[in-house]
Amino acid sequence: MIKHRLPALLLALSPVWVSASVYADEITQVDPVAAIDEKISTKQSEIDSIVSEYDTEGSKLQQLKNEQARLQRESEELDAKRNRAKSALDKQYSRLLEDPDTDLVTFQKKYQESWTAVKDNQSEKLTNDQAITESEMRLSQIKQKQARLKTEFSNLEESKIEARVKRLDAELRESDVMETSYKTACSTTMTLGECSSQGQHLTKQKAVKTFRAKLLDNLTESVIAKQNLNGVELNIHVQESQIIRSGFEGNNEYFTQMQAQLQAKPEAVAACKLLNVSSRYCLKGASDEKNVKKDKQWANVTVRSDQYNDSVTINGISYGSTPVEIVLPAGRHQVTVSKDGYESYNRVITVNGNDTVWVKLRPNKDS
Repeated sequence: MIKHRLPALLLALSPVWVSASVYADEITQVDPVAAIDEKISTKQSEIDSIVSEYDTEGSKLQQLKNEQARLQRESEELDAKRNRAKSALDKQYSRLLEDPDTDLVTFQKKYQESWTAVKDNQSEKLTNDQAITESEMRLSQIKQKQARLKTEFSNLEESKIEARVKRLDAELRESDVMETSYKTACSTTMTLGECSSQGQHLTKQKAVKTFRAKLLDNLTESVIAKQNLNGVELNIHVQESQIIRSGFEGNNEYFTQMQAQLQAKPEAVAACKLLNVSSRYCLKGASDEKNVKKDKQWANVTVRSDQYNDSVTINGISYGSTPVEIVLPAGRHQVTVSKDGYESYNRVITVNGNDTVWVKLRPNKDS
């Protein structure tokens, strides 16, 4: 027996998905990560240019210092030469007292030449010293500019990580309507309802796996995300489902064709884990500490049982049959799992973090 139903879910939800898709296209047209990458490239060029300028000015300063050292050595030599010329002139003056015809002009000229050379050296030293001061000032300014550019570069890299996290987080929260089919072999002890429930459950599981694989493949940074996937909770939920066709199809196999709306509700730090960056990038807000505390107040709780077609009630609200995946605040919650012919499971659970509640229903003694 095959049951047919119209794929109403897709028709009902298609306007939502079309507009969501259009909105997604508008977002992807301007990728903030690519824009930041361009700024980083420009900033790196500026840094390379300023490094070259710094090296050039540093080389120039070293040449000036070498010249200053040469002028200092020359100054010492010229001072010695001037002193010798003065000493020689003094001797000639002493001779002049005894011999009026003593030649003074030649010695005076040598002394004047040596004194002029000393003055020229002093002038060169002063000019060179001023050039060294100006070069050191330029070098200091370049160094300050270099430090500023490095800070701006570092800020851009930080912004890039934030943009990557934001982009991946948005991509992880995609929704989709998928059509999935699955064949399962039902036990001879199962009722038709149990067999149907098992078929629906396994078809949903296949839909979740298919959606998960598609979600990961479509990520902009799919390769790195898949490398860091271990331990990341994507929390894919079946929001709505619609049976298109179901029934037995030979060899005692039960066929289920389903249309389902699925959505990923990843944990708060999923994007950071997948990109292998600090969780602080996923906890942005007025205060990282407040956000961490806020995130810890909620947890993903899954309720599973060993029976099909049961009924789960949490805090008086019915959530249908297991498996049930919901987000609950930290604290105590009343969980009830019931099924005709079985004793009801009634427990108060304490939620401190993500957890799975496993339920084994016992047959009713009166049945």
